[in-house]
Amino acid sequence: MKTLRSYVLAATLLAATNTSSAAETAMQSVPDAALQAMLGKYAEAAELFYNGKPEAVKALWSHAQDVTLSGAAGGATAKGWSNVSSRLDWASSQFLGSNGSKSIEQIQTAISGDFAYIVQYEHIRYRPPGQAEAAKRDYRVTTVFRREAEGWRVVHRHADTLLTRQDIRQETP
Repeated sequence: MKTLRSYVLAATLLAATNTSSAAETAMQSVPDAALQAMLGKYAEAAELFYNGKPEAVKALWSHAQDVTLSGAAGGATAKGWSNVSSRLDWASSQFLGSNGSKSIEQIQTAISGDFAYIVQYEHIRYRPPGQAEAAKRDYRVTTVFRREAEGWRVVHRHADTLLTRQDIRQETP
């Protein structure tokens, strides 16, 4: 069985080369009905997650040992279900009692065999404990799904803050 890393690399390469006819044949840009249903459940679960209740999101993850999570709060990538589960608990706890919500801008969805990925912007709104003003976080997110016996499951998520592109070249005075 190929590792998740191999599948993520394959999905990335297919996405990067989607101008070729082979890649267009291999990738579906519109998800199948089961994946579409999963994305709906994932969006509903996120509302609970951003209110300090991670259980619904965790139920949509694969509980295999090859899952990974690179969260937007930084830190090391969590590897294996036990570590990912703990990280999800911690991340959700940061929003406990915050009356949070999430909106999504879908950028790309593609399927290749038993793997699919979505690329999206997520806009999180919440009220930090002890503060009267609402706060927001904007993330760029890539989520990888795998079709398992129970249906589509999350196997990898990478999120980072939605940053303005910066020119890193140094100007000479």
